Amino acid sequence: MNLPTNITKEHIIKAIEKIDLEGIPSDGQSKYYDLEYNGKKYPPKLIVSYANIYANGLELDRNSFNGGENTTAFKLLEKEGFNIIQKNINISLPRIFIAPRSGEQSSKKFAKTIEGGYNKNDLINFLNQEDKEKLKNENSLMIWGNKPKLKTQWSKMQEDDWVIFYQHGNISFVGKLLYKTHNKELSDNLWGEHRSENGEMISWEYLYFLKDLKKVNISYRIMSEYAGYKGSVVQGFQPYAEKGVKRIIEEYGSIENFFFNNNSEKIIKMPNGNLNPQIVQYLNAIKTKPFILLAGISGTGKSRLVRTFAYQTCAKEELQSDSKKPGNFELIPVRPNWHDSSELMGYVSRINGDKYIVTSFLQFIAKAWKHLEVPFFLCLDEMNLAPVEQYFAEYLSVIETRQVIDGEIVTDFLIAKASFEDPELYDNLLTKLGLTNDSRFIDGISIPSNLIVMGTVNMDETTHSFSRKVLDRAMTFEMNNVNLKEGLEKDKNDWSYPDEFITADNVLGNFTSGAEVNTEFAEANQVIDFLVKLNLELEGTPFKIAYRVRDEFLIYCYYASLNKSDGNWLTKALDEMTCMKILSRIEGDEAKTGKVLANLLKILPEEYKTSNAKLKEMEARLSSSGYTSFWS
Repeated sequence: MNLPTNITKEHIIKAIEKIDLEGIPSDGQSKYYDLEYNGKKYPPKLIVSYANIYANGLELDRNSFNGGENTTAFKLLEKEGFNIIQKNINISLPRIFIAPRSGEQSSKKFAKTIEGGYNKNDLINFLNQEDKEKLKNENSLMIWGNKPKLKTQWSKMQEDDWVIFYQHGNISFVGKLLYKTHNKELSDNLWGEHRSENGEMISWEYLYFLKDLKKVNISYRIMSEYAGYKGSVVQGFQPYAEKGVKRIIEEYGSIENFFFNNNSEKIIKMPNGNLNPQIVQYLNAIKTKPFILLAGISGTGKSRLVRTFAYQTCAKEELQSDSKKPGNFELIPVRPNWHDSSELMGYVSRINGDKYIVTSFLQFIAKAWKHLEVPFFLCLDEMNLAPVEQYFAEYLSVIETRQVIDGEIVTDFLIAKASFEDPELYDNLLTKLGLTNDSRFIDGISIPSNLIVMGTVNMDETTHSFSRKVLDRAMTFEMNNVNLKEGLEKDKNDWSYPDEFITADNVLGNFTSGAEVNTEFAEANQVIDFLVKLNLELEGTPFKIAYRVRDEFLIYCYYASLNKSDGNWLTKALDEMTCMKILSRIEGDEAKTGKVLANLLKILPEEYKTSNAKLKEMEARLSSSGYTSFWS
């Protein structure tokens, strides 16, 4: 819940006086923090709860809001000048170990030895006497292992420790440690040996057996934020930070509640739990491909929407210094005379000595690299006033090199050091951008994984049309619906920092290819069948789709499957993607498009609401003018 904003220091002091008079209720004690006042210590959440009595006449339910570092409750108390300290106690915290499982071979091994499990009798000849004794009550064995170089981390594991399995940015399975053993013979029998890049033979001989294994779907970014990690990549088997464990217990009451209760909130967590379907569609599209075209008549709020998203996701305080512009937002107006990329990518000036001219685009990219946990929104305003293929050529090429490596999305370089005649100019550029002494930029600057490019588009006589090269790379939305009665409320302000932000895991994607999600949701084959049917109708036309569109359909529908609002969710997702990725490419005269539109209407009946309506609109335009396109 959002805490009331009218609680003042006076109300807080009255709450303290109430505790002094009545004492602390048996269920009101704090676990990890105290508020210090006049030499005494008080439970911070209880104080906030009581303070609301004097502010608004009602005691707040302490289970309805969170306590802990960086929570709204603690920020409220600290803002009013109160000091919150961590308790000096020694509590035995649950321990969590993170086991990454990346790559095709790892996934196959996982499916065989964890998800499938082994019949103990089939392995009995590889178990020593201690193994047999520890596993005597087990029939099916779920087994995983570590390489010898991870022996130190493995040795810290104890019975009943939590083990979570990480893949593609998500926690996919959670279990507890049953037993561990060093058994190379069993490891080799299960998985064999593997030759490393330097020729060394490696085995996974430091084994551990699991119990109570359950499938979950939790973004690792949430756990990363709780632990205070800078990134969201799991670098090898490791224990999870105690700071994160404490934060989870503070907010959810227990580790079990976090992993197994209200999972939907950890997948799609929106302000006030308000899952606006249109907003979810935008977010799913951004996670599928962070390059969005917003088309529509002038004045429909296209650029305003981009800035609103930036406010709603700018959860980092150091980026909130400007109330008029969030630190994760940049608007660049496109000019009609842009015919190369120098206005965005910068250039070498030889006036008064060689130097690299830095642009606001590069400065924004550098800033995004410094805050990878926050989505960064770049708005290219009036994007098609100039030919996009010319001034945005580098980005259009590099965006297609996105791939997942060690759980993070990476790209080729936008700016490569090798392209500079004088390497010192590249070093000078890094200095100007504040990226020196960072190994990530030794050879070049690539697209940061948190950069979202959203271009606003008008289609009229002053603008350029889009080639299929651009449309194939982008997710396209139309914003032509206008309700003149909306947005007139005096107190409505979507250009402000909210009490609850849209979390980064709802905006930043984890996948770049269909293969990464094809086995992750049951309806993947239905998506492929739908595309095959569409392609039959597009056969022999320039509008036929290929692997890029297939992959984006699969990724988008996977994300849609995580927020199944009703039983018709798949049809809606296919309808949305068909409009964004297929219909947007169809353009031409009667000979080129007439039969295509008619055939698509046959397989996209009215339950495909958006696509069906758009096809009828395109047919009407073709009939009246002899030419049609997606753009209204």
